[in-house]
Amino acid sequence: MQEYAAKPKAAGGGEEMEHAGKNVKYEGRASGRQRLCFLALAAALFAVADSGRFLAVPVYGELFSLRTAGLVLVTAFCLRLALAPFEARRVVCGAVCGFLMGLMTLLGLGYSLNRSLLITPWRYAAALAAVSVIDAAFVGAFLRLTDRGRDRERVEGSLPEAGFNRAKRLGRPGDGLRLWLLLTFLTGCVYVPVFLAVYPGVYSYDASVQVLQCFGGLPLSTHHPLLHTWFLCGCLKAGLVWFGSAQAGLALHSVLQSAFVGGVFSAVLCRMRRRSAPRLFLALSWLFLAANPYLAVFSFVTTKDVLFGAFFLLTFDMAFDMTACPEGFFADWGRTALLWVCVLFMCLFRNQGIYVALFFFCLTGLCWIRRGRGAQAKRLAVFTLTAAAAWYALSGPVPALLGAERGDMREMLSVPMQQLARVYHEAPDTLDGEERAYLEELIDVRALNSYVRVNADPVKSGFRTEVLKEDPGRFLKVWAAVGLRVPRIYLDSFFMGNWGYWYPGASQYWISYILFDGAFMEADWNLLGIRRDSRLPVLEEWLRRVTLTPAFESVPVLRFLFNQAFPFWLALLSLTAAVYRRRFEEALPLLLVIGYWGTLLLGPVTNLRYALPLIYSVPVMAGRAIGWQTKRPGCSSLPDPE
Repeated sequence: MQEYAAKPKAAGGGEEMEHAGKNVKYEGRASGRQRLCFLALAAALFAVADSGRFLAVPVYGELFSLRTAGLVLVTAFCLRLALAPFEARRVVCGAVCGFLMGLMTLLGLGYSLNRSLLITPWRYAAALAAVSVIDAAFVGAFLRLTDRGRDRERVEGSLPEAGFNRAKRLGRPGDGLRLWLLLTFLTGCVYVPVFLAVYPGVYSYDASVQVLQCFGGLPLSTHHPLLHTWFLCGCLKAGLVWFGSAQAGLALHSVLQSAFVGGVFSAVLCRMRRRSAPRLFLALSWLFLAANPYLAVFSFVTTKDVLFGAFFLLTFDMAFDMTACPEGFFADWGRTALLWVCVLFMCLFRNQGIYVALFFFCLTGLCWIRRGRGAQAKRLAVFTLTAAAAWYALSGPVPALLGAERGDMREMLSVPMQQLARVYHEAPDTLDGEERAYLEELIDVRALNSYVRVNADPVKSGFRTEVLKEDPGRFLKVWAAVGLRVPRIYLDSFFMGNWGYWYPGASQYWISYILFDGAFMEADWNLLGIRRDSRLPVLEEWLRRVTLTPAFESVPVLRFLFNQAFPFWLALLSLTAAVYRRRFEEALPLLLVIGYWGTLLLGPVTNLRYALPLIYSVPVMAGRAIGWQTKRPGCSSLPDPE
């Protein structure tokens, strides 16, 4: 643990502290010359980014506008915080994070406008440097502001002791339960009107296909997680048996799912409070999770992503306990079992959950081995292997015994098939006769002709998996050979399909924001005749208007917070903060977010529901980025048991 000692006040009202063995002077005020220099630097950066001389379009807007003037002033203030006093570690961390954000900003801006920003390479490089410095200034200012409060806390008393004493004040018997009940009640006050407005629920996305597998003639398949199919169809069956109505069954599904999700939100917020999160931050987090109309509506949507997101959130939050103090965590069988169950259900509710879990646990184990925690790494290996074995049994042999067919492997090949289809359309001369014939054999010609840049589903619908299985090596050979000839098209196709997950400046939608009025509602698909029967039509109309035409995009702050790329930027900021503070144990759980985000890049399309787990994790990541936590004496940051 780094030690901090108070020093006498310097002349001019400054305050000095010993930080990691070095005297760092925290200036109370900057001189007039410093302010002028930072203001001039900020103005120069925005002149490069928005003048139109370095890029084909401005990055932040019109150069001579009140908005840009405000951004210049804020950036100048952030530059002052980030650079004065100078600290090499803060500058380096901010520069690396700022460069990544700047690169994503310029690339994403080009893809969102579907045009090139390049005038000349050196001008593009200059614009990239300017945008990177602007982003680095904000990151550096954030690191400075969130670290300074802990400096004072360390001067007044050791952080573990101070945090533990506060935890004891917050942790009187029954406080946790009372707070959970209060938050759950408040969430219910939001959810009940929404439920009545969308009654009996939002029968949308893949629900009709899943119902046909259980009630109709479609064969049972693991393409959609069987656990979710059984949960949905079990509720519908209960409604038919108990009430003689599938409407009642869908209402039962809506009540159970929303109650579970609301309970999870409340539990995570309680744990954040135990980590010393202020009440204001807790209230804002509740507003983001529960009172957010988009997330509130999703709690009643029949998609697996909702329950998967809830278990992902629990796993992510508990992972901080595990990595902070593995000795204490694995000694507590109750906590270990709870995390094991959350990991298992996370994997069962979405097929890529197992890959995300293995990515996190394997890298965490390797990190522990490297840091001399071999005993804890062995426990983690047992934990991981047993969870993986349970997942394999419940997703492989058990479904096979029940007659379920395996899902189509084409779901994993959205990126390569979309790349080949793009070459087929935009650079057909680069394909020789044999490659073209194979491509038309592999993918139905009608599907190839329905190709669109931003969505792989049309091409995927005509993909013939049996052709691939006959000779997988040939597919890899053709795909690699074509890619070596036109690597730029391959890279452009990849980024075009997923820029919505890493560029927060615009929203990438190929369908309505939420399928509010359902999907596959035609008689041939809607076997049980489920229909909307709203009890609050005025609220229903408002929710329809809000979710189908996201009006928040006209509000600058909300536009950024509710964007699908915001969670990744927040994860990047949290990772930077953990590295800057040398809290590497707090960086490890972010592998869950980064791992799942990586799987989204390989998906067929950018869609809000796919990003739900990351959006649910925003308050936890924000709290960790700011640095709120509670520590036990002798242990890293494991909160006291509830």
